[in-house]
Amino acid sequence: MDFASKHVLVLGLGKSGKAVSLALKKLGADVLASDTATSVAVQDIADELSKAGVKVVLGNQGEKLLDNVDAVVVSPGVPSNVLVLETAKRRGIPVLSEIEFAYNLTDVPVIAISGTNGKTTTTTLIGEVFKNAGKAATVAGNIGTPLVGAVDNKDIETLIVEVSSFQLDTINEFRPKISVLLNVTEDHLDWHPDFEDYMRAKARLFMNQQSDDFAVVNIDDPVVARLVSDIRATVIATSKFTKPECGVFIKDGRITVRLGDDIDTDICGTEELKILGSHNLDNVMAVAGACCAAGISPKVIRDTVIAFGGLKHRIEYVATVDGVRYYDDSKATNVDATIKALTAFKEPTILLVGGRNKGNSFKPLAQSIHSNVQAIIGFGEAGREIVGKMPDFTARQYAETVDGAAKLAFERAKSGWIVLFSPACASFDAFSGYAERGDAFQRVVTALGEGNDIEQS
Repeated sequence: MDFASKHVLVLGLGKSGKAVSLALKKLGADVLASDTATSVAVQDIADELSKAGVKVVLGNQGEKLLDNVDAVVVSPGVPSNVLVLETAKRRGIPVLSEIEFAYNLTDVPVIAISGTNGKTTTTTLIGEVFKNAGKAATVAGNIGTPLVGAVDNKDIETLIVEVSSFQLDTINEFRPKISVLLNVTEDHLDWHPDFEDYMRAKARLFMNQQSDDFAVVNIDDPVVARLVSDIRATVIATSKFTKPECGVFIKDGRITVRLGDDIDTDICGTEELKILGSHNLDNVMAVAGACCAAGISPKVIRDTVIAFGGLKHRIEYVATVDGVRYYDDSKATNVDATIKALTAFKEPTILLVGGRNKGNSFKPLAQSIHSNVQAIIGFGEAGREIVGKMPDFTARQYAETVDGAAKLAFERAKSGWIVLFSPACASFDAFSGYAERGDAFQRVVTALGEGNDIEQS
């Protein structure tokens, strides 16, 4: 679509909405930007956009916003069932996601990574491999930098993009040269009407791919495995338990790649990885598959993945206090992420869980609790609910706050134990995001290590 002189409505004024509005203005469009929020942060963005010539409406979003509109660009996180979007679709007004809008501004090949858990680690690691290979690539999308902000760079040869179900829900032509789907488990059921809709959105990652594209898929995940038969791209399957004809597998304890040519390419030993947990092994296998498909040297892949120490708030080692090791996994905002984090430890473990439930069931977590989990301590809005559903064979406690939960863990833990902060919930009951929540946990661990008293709530 040629946006010059077109009337375009941008919904949502976070990072993506702001970037899209400015990009549209540069393309000569008449831009109206809207957000239901009226916070100070949103007002600051609105003021900045107004100075750039963008009309801004905050608060209630009525159908009048669509008057004379030629297209709507929707930011991630704006539910597809809001009235203004449903009305736009009913009127036949094109609705584009931010990544769809950005994709149409570039001819650069895209590697797109999605999944319920592990997206950011995998995206970051692929970006590191490309950097170490001397490739002109940039990382963007749901990872923090809007894709529309990256397509302006004319020196970039590859776009490595993390995409969420929200973003995939409104793509039309978005076609990755290499797609990666790590897993699909319950999440965002406060946004999607049900799990089937969430799965449908994730499957759209492959929608426009053709036989000369690649799809890297984790066939150990039962939902992902169900999607494989409908993929038109060349499938590169990853599995810890089987040996795909074309894919990534474990051979004699080593990550091995075979891309359909009967040649096994050794990457590295599983024990050489610094990042913990079986889920991170899945992530590294996906990285190996995607980067081999992109023609990156196996040595560069090996050197990069074995040096990678992980990202903040993802089973991040915090400190050892009185012989107890504390780990911050605040990024675990859903049940499956917490289940996977528990696989990283064989030592006696105290699990800290809680926050705001996103419509998920905690039954799978209860079923995954094994004998080395010595105690489960809940906190925040959902903490009591979670603790009440955990098995009787493990000790269960509740504290109102993260500080209080950490203090209870400190009092209970013994030398040689693990304290794992892996909430299984969103952070928005008490924090602006998982990073702020993780920082709060790390502060209290540091204080406990220094012998400072923590007031328990």
